[in-house]
Amino acid sequence: MTRQQLFGAFFFAVLLFLLSQLYALFAFFLKPLAWTIILVLTFYPLYNFLQDILRGRRALASLLLTSFIILLIAVPIFLLSSVLTTQMVDLYQKLQEVVQSGQLQSYFAGWQETYLGKLWLKWVPQTAAANIDIPGLLLTAANAVSQFILSHVTDVAKNLAFLLFHFSIVSFTLFFLFRDGEELYHNIRDLIPMEAHHKEEIFHQFYETVSAVVQGMVATAVVQGLIAGISFALTGVPYSFFLGSLSALASFQPFGGAAVVWLPCAIYLGLTSSWGWAIALILCGVVISSVDNFIKPYIIGERTKLPTLFLFLGILGGLQAYGFLGVFLGPVVLATIMAFVSIYRKEYAHDAMTP
Repeated sequence: MTRQQLFGAFFFAVLLFLLSQLYALFAFFLKPLAWTIILVLTFYPLYNFLQDILRGRRALASLLLTSFIILLIAVPIFLLSSVLTTQMVDLYQKLQEVVQSGQLQSYFAGWQETYLGKLWLKWVPQTAAANIDIPGLLLTAANAVSQFILSHVTDVAKNLAFLLFHFSIVSFTLFFLFRDGEELYHNIRDLIPMEAHHKEEIFHQFYETVSAVVQGMVATAVVQGLIAGISFALTGVPYSFFLGSLSALASFQPFGGAAVVWLPCAIYLGLTSSWGWAIALILCGVVISSVDNFIKPYIIGERTKLPTLFLFLGILGGLQAYGFLGVFLGPVVLATIMAFVSIYRKEYAHDAMTP
Protein backbone atom coordinates (compact mmCIF):
# COMPACT_ATOMS: atom_id res chain seq x y z
CA MET A 1 0.00 0.00 0.00
CA THR A 2 1.38 3.38 -0.98
CA ARG A 3 1.61 6.34 1.35
CA GLN A 4 -1.21 8.11 -0.52
CA GLN A 5 -3.50 5.05 -0.28
CA LEU A 6 -2.74 4.74 3.44
CA PHE A 7 -3.64 8.38 4.03
CA GLY A 8 -6.81 7.96 1.95
CA ALA A 9 -7.89 4.87 3.90
CA PHE A 10 -7.20 6.63 7.21
CA PHE A 11 -9.09 9.76 6.13
CA PHE A 12 -12.23 7.91 5.04
CA ALA A 13 -12.18 5.62 8.09
CA VAL A 14 -12.09 8.65 10.40
CA LEU A 15 -14.73 10.39 8.28
CA LEU A 16 -17.11 7.42 8.56
CA PHE A 17 -16.55 7.31 12.33
CA LEU A 18 -17.27 11.04 12.65
CA LEU A 19 -20.40 10.69 10.52
CA SER A 20 -21.65 7.92 12.80
CA GLN A 21 -21.07 10.18 15.80
CA LEU A 22 -22.82 13.02 14.00
CA TYR A 23 -25.83 10.76 13.49
CA ALA A 24 -25.77 9.84 17.19
CA LEU A 25 -25.79 13.54 18.09
CA PHE A 26 -28.68 14.46 15.79
CA ALA A 27 -30.74 11.25 15.82
CA PHE A 28 -33.20 12.66 18.35
CA PHE A 29 -33.78 15.73 16.17
CA LEU A 30 -34.15 13.98 12.80
CA LYS A 31 -37.96 13.98 12.73
CA PRO A 32 -38.42 17.67 13.64
CA LEU A 33 -35.63 18.54 11.20
CA ALA A 34 -37.38 16.55 8.47
CA TRP A 35 -40.64 18.42 9.15
CA THR A 36 -38.70 21.70 9.05
CA ILE A 37 -37.19 20.87 5.65
CA ILE A 38 -40.64 19.99 4.32
CA LEU A 39 -42.02 23.33 5.54
CA VAL A 40 -39.08 25.27 4.12
CA LEU A 41 -39.42 23.66 0.68
CA THR A 42 -43.16 24.27 0.73
CA PHE A 43 -42.94 27.96 1.62
CA TYR A 44 -39.68 28.81 -0.16
CA PRO A 45 -41.39 30.51 -3.15
CA LEU A 46 -43.14 32.79 -0.66
CA TYR A 47 -39.78 33.47 0.99
CA ASN A 48 -38.25 34.52 -2.34
CA PHE A 49 -41.21 36.80 -2.99
CA LEU A 50 -40.91 38.34 0.47
CA GLN A 51 -37.16 38.77 0.06
CA ASP A 52 -37.68 40.68 -3.20
CA ILE A 53 -40.15 43.01 -1.50
CA LEU A 54 -37.69 43.64 1.37
CA ARG A 55 -34.81 44.27 -1.09
CA GLY A 56 -32.72 41.27 -0.17
CA ARG A 57 -32.96 41.49 3.63
CA ARG A 58 -32.80 37.74 4.27
CA ALA A 59 -32.85 37.91 8.07
CA LEU A 60 -35.97 40.09 8.16
CA ALA A 61 -37.71 37.99 5.50
CA SER A 62 -36.84 34.82 7.42
CA LEU A 63 -38.13 36.26 10.69
CA LEU A 64 -41.41 37.43 9.17
CA LEU A 65 -42.08 34.19 7.30
CA THR A 66 -41.14 32.06 10.32
CA SER A 67 -43.53 34.06 12.49
CA PHE A 68 -46.25 33.67 9.84
CA ILE A 69 -45.80 29.87 9.68
CA ILE A 70 -45.81 29.58 13.48
CA LEU A 71 -49.05 31.55 13.67
CA LEU A 72 -50.49 29.61 10.74
CA ILE A 73 -49.87 26.33 12.55
CA ALA A 74 -50.20 27.26 16.22
CA VAL A 75 -53.29 29.50 16.20
CA PRO A 76 -55.66 26.99 14.52
CA ILE A 77 -54.29 24.21 16.72
CA PHE A 78 -54.91 26.13 19.94
CA LEU A 79 -58.30 27.40 18.79
CA LEU A 80 -59.54 24.01 17.61
CA SER A 81 -57.89 21.83 20.24
CA SER A 82 -60.37 22.83 22.97
CA VAL A 83 -63.35 22.07 20.71
CA LEU A 84 -61.84 18.78 19.54
CA THR A 85 -60.95 17.70 23.07
CA THR A 86 -64.41 18.55 24.39
CA GLN A 87 -66.16 16.65 21.62
CA MET A 88 -63.81 13.67 21.98
CA VAL A 89 -64.58 13.42 25.70
CA ASP A 90 -68.32 13.85 25.10
CA LEU A 91 -68.27 11.19 22.39
CA TYR A 92 -66.42 8.80 24.67
CA GLN A 93 -68.93 9.35 27.48
CA LYS A 94 -71.84 8.90 25.05
CA LEU A 95 -70.42 5.61 23.74
CA GLN A 96 -69.85 4.36 27.27
CA GLU A 97 -73.43 5.26 28.18
CA VAL A 98 -74.83 3.49 25.10
CA VAL A 99 -72.77 0.37 25.81
CA GLN A 100 -73.47 0.15 29.55
CA SER A 101 -77.20 0.99 29.36
CA GLY A 102 -77.93 -1.64 26.72
CA GLN A 103 -79.12 0.91 24.14
CA LEU A 104 -76.88 -0.69 21.51
CA GLN A 105 -78.79 -3.98 21.74
CA SER A 106 -82.12 -2.13 21.60
CA TYR A 107 -80.94 -0.23 18.52
CA PHE A 108 -80.12 -3.52 16.81
CA ALA A 109 -83.39 -5.11 17.90
CA GLY A 110 -85.30 -2.14 16.50
CA TRP A 111 -83.33 -2.34 13.26
CA GLN A 112 -84.39 -5.98 12.83
CA GLU A 113 -88.01 -4.82 12.69
CA THR A 114 -87.34 -2.46 9.80
CA TYR A 115 -87.71 -3.44 6.14
CA LEU A 116 -83.93 -3.71 5.65
CA GLY A 117 -83.56 -5.69 8.85
CA LYS A 118 -86.22 -8.19 7.80
CA LEU A 119 -84.61 -8.42 4.36
CA TRP A 120 -81.28 -9.15 6.01
CA LEU A 121 -82.76 -11.89 8.18
CA LYS A 122 -84.55 -13.39 5.19
CA TRP A 123 -81.74 -13.45 2.65
CA VAL A 124 -78.73 -13.90 4.96
CA PRO A 125 -79.58 -16.93 7.13
CA GLN A 126 -75.89 -17.83 7.27
CA THR A 127 -75.49 -15.58 10.28
CA ALA A 128 -77.80 -17.77 12.29
CA ALA A 129 -76.25 -21.00 10.94
CA ALA A 130 -72.77 -19.80 11.77
CA ASN A 131 -73.93 -18.62 15.20
CA ILE A 132 -72.67 -15.08 14.60
CA ASP A 133 -73.57 -12.82 17.49
CA ILE A 134 -74.04 -9.51 15.68
CA PRO A 135 -75.10 -7.54 18.80
CA GLY A 136 -72.02 -8.92 20.56
CA LEU A 137 -69.81 -7.83 17.67
CA LEU A 138 -71.34 -4.35 17.72
CA LEU A 139 -70.83 -4.19 21.47
CA THR A 140 -67.17 -5.16 21.08
CA ALA A 141 -66.71 -2.59 18.30
CA ALA A 142 -68.30 0.17 20.38
CA ASN A 143 -66.04 -0.71 23.32
CA ALA A 144 -63.00 -0.66 21.04
CA VAL A 145 -63.95 2.76 19.61
CA SER A 146 -64.52 4.24 23.05
CA GLN A 147 -61.22 2.90 24.35
CA PHE A 148 -59.46 4.23 21.23
CA ILE A 149 -60.86 7.71 21.85
CA LEU A 150 -59.94 7.62 25.54
CA SER A 151 -56.39 6.46 24.83
CA HIS A 152 -55.86 9.22 22.29
CA VAL A 153 -57.15 11.87 24.68
CA THR A 154 -54.72 10.69 27.35
CA ASP A 155 -51.90 10.37 24.79
CA VAL A 156 -52.39 13.98 23.73
CA ALA A 157 -52.24 15.09 27.37
CA LYS A 158 -49.13 12.99 28.09
CA ASN A 159 -47.26 14.03 24.94
CA LEU A 160 -48.15 17.71 25.08
CA ALA A 161 -44.74 18.70 26.49
CA PHE A 162 -43.01 16.47 23.92
CA LEU A 163 -45.00 18.05 21.08
CA LEU A 164 -44.24 21.55 22.33
CA PHE A 165 -40.53 20.69 22.48
CA HIS A 166 -40.57 19.43 18.88
CA PHE A 167 -42.56 22.47 17.78
CA SER A 168 -39.99 24.77 19.39
CA ILE A 169 -37.17 22.98 17.51
CA VAL A 170 -39.06 23.34 14.23
CA SER A 171 -39.74 27.02 14.91
CA PHE A 172 -36.09 27.69 15.81
CA THR A 173 -34.60 25.89 12.80
CA LEU A 174 -37.12 27.39 10.37
CA PHE A 175 -35.54 30.82 10.69
CA PHE A 176 -31.99 29.60 10.04
CA LEU A 177 -32.94 27.33 7.16
CA PHE A 178 -34.77 30.18 5.47
CA ARG A 179 -31.89 32.58 6.03
CA ASP A 180 -28.96 30.23 5.30
CA GLY A 181 -30.72 27.43 3.43
CA GLU A 182 -29.57 28.44 -0.06
CA GLU A 183 -25.92 28.54 0.98
CA LEU A 184 -26.26 25.22 2.78
CA TYR A 185 -27.91 23.72 -0.30
CA HIS A 186 -25.03 24.78 -2.56
CA ASN A 187 -22.44 23.44 -0.09
CA ILE A 188 -24.15 20.04 0.05
CA ARG A 189 -24.60 19.94 -3.72
CA ASP A 190 -20.91 20.71 -4.30
CA LEU A 191 -19.91 17.71 -2.18
CA ILE A 192 -21.77 15.25 -4.43
CA PRO A 193 -19.37 13.72 -7.01
CA MET A 194 -21.68 13.99 -10.03
CA GLU A 195 -22.08 16.16 -13.09
CA ALA A 196 -23.66 19.53 -12.38
CA HIS A 197 -26.71 18.97 -14.59
CA HIS A 198 -27.31 15.55 -12.97
CA LYS A 199 -27.24 17.08 -9.50
CA GLU A 200 -29.60 19.79 -10.65
CA GLU A 201 -32.00 17.15 -12.02
CA ILE A 202 -31.98 15.17 -8.76
CA PHE A 203 -32.52 18.17 -6.49
CA HIS A 204 -35.19 19.55 -8.79
CA GLN A 205 -37.04 16.22 -8.64
CA PHE A 206 -36.66 16.18 -4.84
CA TYR A 207 -38.12 19.69 -4.51
CA GLU A 208 -40.97 19.03 -6.94
CA THR A 209 -41.92 15.83 -5.12
CA VAL A 210 -41.94 17.37 -1.64
CA SER A 211 -44.01 20.38 -2.69
CA ALA A 212 -46.41 18.24 -4.76
CA VAL A 213 -46.95 15.72 -1.95
CA VAL A 214 -47.56 18.46 0.63
CA GLN A 215 -49.99 20.29 -1.64
CA GLY A 216 -51.80 17.09 -2.66
CA MET A 217 -52.13 15.72 0.86
CA VAL A 218 -53.23 19.00 2.44
CA ALA A 219 -55.70 19.78 -0.36
CA THR A 220 -57.23 16.30 -0.11
CA ALA A 221 -57.50 16.51 3.68
CA VAL A 222 -59.12 19.96 3.62
CA VAL A 223 -61.66 19.05 0.91
CA GLN A 224 -62.57 15.71 2.49
CA GLY A 225 -62.80 17.22 5.97
CA LEU A 226 -65.08 20.03 4.79
CA ILE A 227 -67.38 17.76 2.79
CA ALA A 228 -67.51 15.21 5.60
CA GLY A 229 -68.23 17.80 8.30
CA ILE A 230 -71.01 19.41 6.25
CA SER A 231 -72.46 15.97 5.44
CA PHE A 232 -72.47 14.95 9.11
CA ALA A 233 -74.14 18.19 10.13
CA LEU A 234 -76.84 17.96 7.43
CA THR A 235 -77.66 14.31 8.15
CA GLY A 236 -77.93 14.87 11.90
CA VAL A 237 -74.79 13.03 13.03
CA PRO A 238 -73.65 14.44 16.39
CA TYR A 239 -70.11 15.78 16.91
CA SER A 240 -69.88 16.74 13.24
CA PHE A 241 -66.90 19.07 13.81
CA PHE A 242 -64.86 16.39 15.52
CA LEU A 243 -65.82 13.72 12.98
CA GLY A 244 -65.05 16.07 10.08
CA SER A 245 -61.61 16.76 11.53
CA LEU A 246 -61.13 13.02 12.03
CA SER A 247 -62.06 12.46 8.37
CA ALA A 248 -59.42 14.99 7.32
CA LEU A 249 -56.76 13.17 9.35
CA ALA A 250 -57.93 9.79 8.05
CA SER A 251 -57.46 10.98 4.47
CA PHE A 252 -53.68 10.70 4.95
CA GLN A 253 -54.06 6.92 5.27
CA PRO A 254 -53.80 4.96 2.01
CA PHE A 255 -56.28 2.30 3.19
CA GLY A 256 -59.84 3.19 4.07
CA GLY A 257 -59.26 6.90 4.39
CA ALA A 258 -62.32 8.90 5.37
CA ALA A 259 -64.51 5.80 4.89
CA VAL A 260 -63.45 4.56 8.33
CA VAL A 261 -65.31 7.60 9.73
CA TRP A 262 -68.40 8.10 7.56
CA LEU A 263 -69.30 4.41 7.20
CA PRO A 264 -69.77 3.81 10.99
CA CYS A 265 -71.73 7.07 11.13
CA ALA A 266 -74.06 5.78 8.39
CA ILE A 267 -74.52 2.54 10.34
CA TYR A 268 -75.31 4.61 13.45
CA LEU A 269 -78.00 6.51 11.57
CA GLY A 270 -79.44 3.25 10.29
CA LEU A 271 -79.55 1.65 13.73
CA THR A 272 -81.41 4.66 15.09
CA SER A 273 -84.16 4.12 12.43
CA SER A 274 -82.99 6.93 10.15
CA TRP A 275 -82.26 4.89 7.05
CA GLY A 276 -83.14 7.76 4.72
CA TRP A 277 -80.38 9.88 6.27
CA ALA A 278 -78.09 6.84 6.39
CA ILE A 279 -78.44 6.28 2.64
CA ALA A 280 -77.91 9.99 2.03
CA LEU A 281 -74.73 9.87 4.13
CA ILE A 282 -73.50 6.81 2.21
CA LEU A 283 -73.98 8.70 -1.06
CA CYS A 284 -72.09 11.67 0.38
CA GLY A 285 -69.44 9.25 1.64
CA VAL A 286 -68.89 7.93 -1.87
CA VAL A 287 -68.24 11.52 -2.96
CA ILE A 288 -65.91 12.08 0.02
CA SER A 289 -63.83 8.99 -0.75
CA SER A 290 -63.79 9.79 -4.49
CA VAL A 291 -62.03 13.09 -3.81
CA ASP A 292 -58.92 11.11 -2.89
CA ASN A 293 -58.88 9.50 -6.35
CA PHE A 294 -58.83 12.83 -8.17
CA ILE A 295 -56.82 15.36 -6.18
CA LYS A 296 -53.80 13.23 -5.19
CA PRO A 297 -53.13 11.69 -8.63
CA TYR A 298 -53.70 15.06 -10.31
CA ILE A 299 -51.37 17.09 -8.07
CA ILE A 300 -48.80 14.48 -7.04
CA GLY A 301 -48.82 12.15 -10.04
CA GLU A 302 -48.73 14.89 -12.67
CA ARG A 303 -45.84 16.81 -11.11
CA THR A 304 -43.70 13.87 -9.97
CA LYS A 305 -44.50 11.61 -12.98
CA LEU A 306 -44.97 8.70 -10.57
CA PRO A 307 -47.36 5.92 -11.63
CA THR A 308 -50.44 5.73 -9.42
CA LEU A 309 -49.59 2.21 -8.24
CA PHE A 310 -46.04 3.22 -7.24
CA LEU A 311 -47.39 6.31 -5.50
CA PHE A 312 -49.87 4.23 -3.50
CA LEU A 313 -47.23 1.66 -2.53
CA GLY A 314 -44.74 4.42 -1.71
CA ILE A 315 -47.15 6.09 0.72
CA LEU A 316 -48.05 2.75 2.29
CA GLY A 317 -44.40 1.68 2.61
CA GLY A 318 -43.45 5.10 3.95
CA LEU A 319 -46.04 4.78 6.71
CA GLN A 320 -44.61 1.39 7.63
CA ALA A 321 -40.99 2.58 7.61
CA TYR A 322 -41.17 6.14 8.99
CA GLY A 323 -44.60 6.52 10.57
CA PHE A 324 -46.75 9.51 9.62
CA LEU A 325 -43.67 11.28 8.22
CA GLY A 326 -43.45 8.48 5.66
CA VAL A 327 -46.56 9.84 3.92
CA PHE A 328 -44.22 12.53 2.57
CA LEU A 329 -40.90 10.66 2.55
CA GLY A 330 -42.15 7.59 0.67
CA PRO A 331 -42.95 9.41 -2.60
CA VAL A 332 -39.76 11.47 -2.23
CA VAL A 333 -37.63 8.33 -2.06
CA LEU A 334 -39.40 6.87 -5.11
CA ALA A 335 -39.04 10.07 -7.12
CA THR A 336 -35.33 10.35 -6.25
CA ILE A 337 -34.75 6.74 -7.31
CA MET A 338 -36.53 7.45 -10.60
CA ALA A 339 -34.23 10.45 -11.14
CA PHE A 340 -31.19 8.19 -10.67
CA VAL A 341 -32.68 5.61 -13.05
CA SER A 342 -33.23 8.35 -15.63
CA ILE A 343 -29.58 9.44 -15.32
CA TYR A 344 -28.42 5.84 -15.63
CA ARG A 345 -30.47 5.31 -18.79
CA LYS A 346 -29.05 8.48 -20.37
CA GLU A 347 -25.42 8.03 -19.42
CA TYR A 348 -24.71 4.32 -18.99
CA ALA A 349 -27.44 2.10 -20.41
CA HIS A 350 -27.09 3.57 -23.90
CA ASP A 351 -23.31 3.05 -23.89
CA ALA A 352 -23.72 -0.53 -22.66
CA MET A 353 -26.19 -1.35 -25.45
CA THR A 354 -24.18 0.31 -28.27
CA PRO A 355 -21.70 -2.59 -28.87
